[in-house]
Amino acid sequence: MEVHHHSHHPKKWKEYISEFMMLFLAVFAGFLAESYLDYRTERHKEHDYLVSLVSDLKIDSADISIKELNMKLVTDCGSKVTDIVYQDKWMEKYADSMYIWCENIFDTEVVLQYADGTIDQLKNAGGFRLIKSKLITEKIKDYIKGQSRMKGQEEGCGHTFDRFLDMRGDLMYSKVFTYSGDILKGRSTITLLSEKLNSIKEKNGSKFLNGNQTEFIKLSNISFNYSGQLFVYRAMAIAQKEKATELIKLIEEEIK
Repeated sequence: MEVHHHSHHPKKWKEYISEFMMLFLAVFAGFLAESYLDYRTERHKEHDYLVSLVSDLKIDSADISIKELNMKLVTDCGSKVTDIVYQDKWMEKYADSMYIWCENIFDTEVVLQYADGTIDQLKNAGGFRLIKSKLITEKIKDYIKGQSRMKGQEEGCGHTFDRFLDMRGDLMYSKVFTYSGDILKGRSTITLLSEKLNSIKEKNGSKFLNGNQTEFIKLSNISFNYSGQLFVYRAMAIAQKEKATELIKLIEEEIK
């Protein structure tokens, strides 16, 4: 029985190079494919973030448009309260107006409610690194700074507002109004129940809990301070709305 021995010829160096190149190209192609997939995933995430942010900014802008009108109403009422208490016999002539102005200050919604969902994700999930445009990133961060500054002003307004409520509660009767419309959207109408207030005056001799002029001057001082703080808050809100409008335009140009 014959045994055939197969001879193995050593590979030539060109074959080694060829196999290495094929292996290298396969690995490199895989790397490119994975890198491209990561790139596309990040671009999709960036697009989703920006689309969501535009939606949030439009909500913010709409809220500011309503609230800045409300702030104007409140500051006007505060000025009227300040002016009226120095007039002669104002408690007889303008008592009803005082009630209406103070109720407008009390019931008108002025605090901004930011749609912060997307911005919170950008901050907490490291989303800023996905945004390619440095200009958009800078504008978003400036918008966030604006929010922070406004919250500081908001706190000051809130403290003064609480003082106004305490003083008003010591001087004026409650439950002498009816309301119609949407207060939160600035489309409300406050109506004074004049007959009820007149009935109170007939029983107690005054439309107010306290007829001390000095106390009403204190109320007007607080009202004046609140109006001043709100004037600044309104200016900041208008500036913030301008930032939102600019950001929306930049982002929509980026993602179109």
